[in-house]
Amino acid sequence: MIRIMICDDQKIVREGLKMILSLHEEIQIVAEAENGQVLINMLQNICADVILMDIRMPVMDGIEATKQIKTHYLQVKVIILTTFDEDDYIFDGLRNGADGYILKDSGSEEIVSAIKAASTNSMLLNEKIACKVVSALHTKSTAERDAVKEKLSLLTQRELDVANEVKLGKSNRAIGQTLFITEGTVKNYVSRILDKLELSNRSELVICMQQMND
Repeated sequence: MIRIMICDDQKIVREGLKMILSLHEEIQIVAEAENGQVLINMLQNICADVILMDIRMPVMDGIEATKQIKTHYLQVKVIILTTFDEDDYIFDGLRNGADGYILKDSGSEEIVSAIKAASTNSMLLNEKIACKVVSALHTKSTAERDAVKEKLSLLTQRELDVANEVKLGKSNRAIGQTLFITEGTVKNYVSRILDKLELSNRSELVICMQQMND
């Protein structure tokens, strides 16, 4: 069972998500909050696996809430709910460790896929958002790209294979099936890659791999 918390200042959005997710037996809604501060307070007493997080909210927005969650509740995954025109928030969320992004007008299958991916330590980027990330990374300076490539040279070919699959947003299981290795082996590879590159999470690894391919 995947325990979900929904954080959005619009009640109609929260109700809509609850209606969609209630159709899936493997998902349980354990709480909902109208802003990041309320959510942070709730986490002191409620266990959650994945949080669906709005960005623009009063009192505490989704970016600051994500930062605090990733500081104090490392095991909790955060999926950002966004609209297509919130570029700055998208990159701030990635830097603060968001585990996935879905557009607010996404269908139920994409939302559930994002939740399942995050719960298995994978990352799912909406295709449109992924294109924005790639486009933004093209503006990076040559020096920055060279620095990234130097870091990636520390990886073995097998580690690069795994990292490239992570970049595609695949789960550990899917990566294992593609590379003909076990899910546990993939998990070990990902941990080793993050250590070598001095990265904190898969979100940062996705950005790093995108920079290499600019």
